Amino acid sequence: MLLQSIEHQQNELRQRLKLAIEDVKIIQQFGDYDFIISHAEVNHRHGVGVLLKRIFRDDQNIVSIRSHNLYDGKDNFGNFNFLIHHKSYNLSTIYEQVRSTLGSLKPKRILCIPYFLDDILTTLAIKEMFDVPLCTYLMDDQNIYVNEIPDNSMAQLLDKSDLCLGISRNLCQAYQQKYHKKIYFVPPVAPQQFIVKNTIIFPSSRQKKHGVLIGNIWSQTWLDRLRETVRTSGVKIDWYGNPHREWLKFEETELAQDGITFQGYLENEADLVAKLREASFAIIPTADNITANDRLEIAKLSLPSRIPFLVATAHLPLLVMGDKDTAAAQFVQDFQLGVVCRYNSGEFAEKLSWIIDEENQRSIRNRVSKLAQSLSSQGIKDWIWDSLAQKSPQDNRFEKLGQFLNDATVILTHNEVNQKHGTGALVKRIIADTPNIYSIRSDNHYGGIHNFGEISYCLPQKGISRIEAFKIILTLLEDIEVKQAFCVPYYTDDLYLSIAVKELFNVPLGVYIMDDQNIVAKNIPDDLMREFLSKCSFRLATHPELRDAYEEKYAMSFYLLPAVVPDNLISRNITTPDKKLFHIKTGALIGSIWSNTWFQMLTDTVKGANLHLDWYGNYNYHWLTESPSEISEKRNITPYGVVDEITLAEKLKQYPYVVVPTGTLDERDDRAELSILSLPGRIIFAMASSHTPVIILGSEKTSAGAFIQRFGIGVVCDYNPQSFKEAVDYVTQPDIQKQMRHRAFQVAQAFSGVDINNWIWQSLEKGKPSDDKFEKLFMTKINN
Repeated sequence: MLLQSIEHQQNELRQRLKLAIEDVKIIQQFGDYDFIISHAEVNHRHGVGVLLKRIFRDDQNIVSIRSHNLYDGKDNFGNFNFLIHHKSYNLSTIYEQVRSTLGSLKPKRILCIPYFLDDILTTLAIKEMFDVPLCTYLMDDQNIYVNEIPDNSMAQLLDKSDLCLGISRNLCQAYQQKYHKKIYFVPPVAPQQFIVKNTIIFPSSRQKKHGVLIGNIWSQTWLDRLRETVRTSGVKIDWYGNPHREWLKFEETELAQDGITFQGYLENEADLVAKLREASFAIIPTADNITANDRLEIAKLSLPSRIPFLVATAHLPLLVMGDKDTAAAQFVQDFQLGVVCRYNSGEFAEKLSWIIDEENQRSIRNRVSKLAQSLSSQGIKDWIWDSLAQKSPQDNRFEKLGQFLNDATVILTHNEVNQKHGTGALVKRIIADTPNIYSIRSDNHYGGIHNFGEISYCLPQKGISRIEAFKIILTLLEDIEVKQAFCVPYYTDDLYLSIAVKELFNVPLGVYIMDDQNIVAKNIPDDLMREFLSKCSFRLATHPELRDAYEEKYAMSFYLLPAVVPDNLISRNITTPDKKLFHIKTGALIGSIWSNTWFQMLTDTVKGANLHLDWYGNYNYHWLTESPSEISEKRNITPYGVVDEITLAEKLKQYPYVVVPTGTLDERDDRAELSILSLPGRIIFAMASSHTPVIILGSEKTSAGAFIQRFGIGVVCDYNPQSFKEAVDYVTQPDIQKQMRHRAFQVAQAFSGVDINNWIWQSLEKGKPSDDKFEKLFMTKINN
């Protein structure tokens, strides 16, 4: 027994000696090492570990040092890995512990990813002992929203660092502001082997409501709110990951009943990527309110590594759940990778409908496919080390990520370009085929839904000064080659920004006035409007009344560009209404209603006439608190919400008439600026796409009334049940119905938007219309 014990001990000693000799050989072979210091074992069970293995996957010339064992001590990263946890904060004790642990190992350079104070203490000791280049890469906030690392220790680390990197722009800005040290943005990267070139990935199954969620959820509140939100949506979400089940509580069966199926952790990344490519979108849960104490260190400042992974490997559109000012939400909004949604079932249904729309899917996936190569892990290790060597980024690929653009067309609008409002739909219609669009907007009115241009930017707040506008444009367009600019003005901010673009780049500037904010409405000062218009080489207005008003006031030439209609939606044959709808005289109400007064007069009129309207348009107003079912029951108007243009065009053909409310131009009218000079584009859309007669509720002296009388496609009536009933009876006479549809058919093609973007740019270059087709169109009155 004694001999066996001695023999066993000898075998152990031989094995240890063999390993020690191998270590000595490795040390002699490699010489100095790259020291990488992080908070825990480098493995695939947490984001930092995944990212480090991804960046340094083929590099064994590494000494890995951690301060804690959080994942069973499993760390197979680099040639050597050590646990250095400081029980005492005495400097001599720290130095001795580090020295004895490292032995004869020497660093060539250091990369520190701080999370605990021990990580910083070890890093500073090694930096002091060997005086080698130090790069600090901030991936998690442990100092601003939480106090894990004291200010003096963080300040000392950043001061001793030769290069500082941050994983999100929010984090970079926060630490720069606090410590007055430049922090360069470097996002998480995705594995190169899963990034495809010259291909846009679409799910083969096309299950529109099939979403995915990967990785951890960092708050029980986030998970609970997510479950409440999706429970009744009919959506199917597969969750792949290894969450911290000791504090994130859920029963998998109950979770599945809420629409979220927990699939567990997939060891093989190739299997995970394959699953992701079957989905239509990905869910990113984050904090619902960044003013509350709900993991703000993650929500506000940390960019989850799963986001670049999802978009780069699977081209997935992203649906961020939570506050629009979180780091995840801002990244998605900055690069137009999806939308942000509050934890609200109604809003979720709306945003889900938007993100699974085929046009939006195609647009986002196309944009993501271009961004993917910039998020590749290929070469990132050398980029970090080379940048450290010169103490600044080797290039500005990340600082200007998504902001490189040649021959850019700068489009300036007051809010999001989308289908939820007339201006957004028209801007997208006339501009969208233009390459290299840089979209700049002053505000968000529609939840940040904006899928327009290669690059987009929204002002953080309204009411900027002229100097601020110049600073913003200088920063945004610093590395952009600007070709031309085009403004659809509404706020003074839009004018200041446009003037800045013109002054700084001296490119052609065009203006398209769709809404009056200066003549009847007095929201833009005359001097500023005059200065702005004088800098525009080409000026457009949507209809004669608006054009004439601005020409008369400013003595400058304006030209006509009506609210054109997509060519594929223009009816080539005269349409006929559905017999049932014609018989019961049910009409369609289309578009937004801009006044509570108008809405009350409209509903009183419709109900008093004992008629019914189907409403296709936005019904979410602060003054309209009734539900769709209540509106239908109480007001004889059934809301169907916003539908896509193809669907709307087909539906309008079925109705015997379309109703468009406008102002009365008397004491009842509280939106005179719209009544006098606004022409709703929905009138032209209805006329060209469906030929359906239009009933204008309001004054015949409005721009809307003038339009339908000019082309003979409808009638005007007062907000009065008797007047409205007479108007409906008139347009539903078979001969009148046929006559009005024929008139609409005669002019419909003239309002086609085909090739309109080229018409605009050719006209801008000339400083006048490239042809006079729209001028002639409004000179002729159709009577037969």
